Amino acid sequence: MAAALKTLIVPPVGGGMPSATVFLLHGLGDTAQGWMDVARMLGQNQALQHVRFVLPTAPVQPVTVNMGMKMTSWFDLYSLTSMDEGEDEAGLMKSTEAIRGLVQEEINGTASQLNGHKVPSSRIVVAGFSQGGAISLLTGLTSPAKLAGVGALSTWLPMYAKVPAMRTQSDFPIFQAHGTSDQIVDFKFGESTHKHLANDLGFNKLAEFFPYEGMQHSASPQEIIDFGKWLERVLPI
Repeated sequence: MAAALKTLIVPPVGGGMPSATVFLLHGLGDTAQGWMDVARMLGQNQALQHVRFVLPTAPVQPVTVNMGMKMTSWFDLYSLTSMDEGEDEAGLMKSTEAIRGLVQEEINGTASQLNGHKVPSSRIVVAGFSQGGAISLLTGLTSPAKLAGVGALSTWLPMYAKVPAMRTQSDFPIFQAHGTSDQIVDFKFGESTHKHLANDLGFNKLAEFFPYEGMQHSASPQEIIDFGKWLERVLPI
């Protein structure tokens, strides 16, 4: 599946080969194009001009919560208010494996535009919004190689009960952000995810949680600024 994912790439503004890579995964119904402006803005930061941004687009598939309409989606969604109706575990793991495959291409130097140049896992961040954030968390927790960090924006940790047995990593930094007025993914899901990561999965201070007062299911300029500062810390020049 990894080869089937279309990606957009923002190369390092500083020119030359990157010394770090950031993956940005969009949310339900969006595409890579929807996050290009954010990638370009982050890349203009003087402290991030060594970073290459890779933006994959999810496959198109029916989504139960949207009356079965087909749209870009990392996995099927049965409910946005409760996990009691179950989760699309097969879809979650299929997309997680696809992103892990893209990460491995960075590590091997076989990804588009790298021309054999290798980016080690310790210099790779996987981040995403909403559905994309859920896949980012799963990718980081189950990656064979430890990542530089994971960004999780307006999202939640899926497969909550099964992650402890699935995880391979537990000591990478996490940037988690959530709007207090999120009308799609309730703020309480973000809070409970943070508590689970910090208290139950052993991340403690490595998992940072940034609440944004009044922000709905979107990304704010301040959030992107804060995310950029976090990237500067985990992917120094």
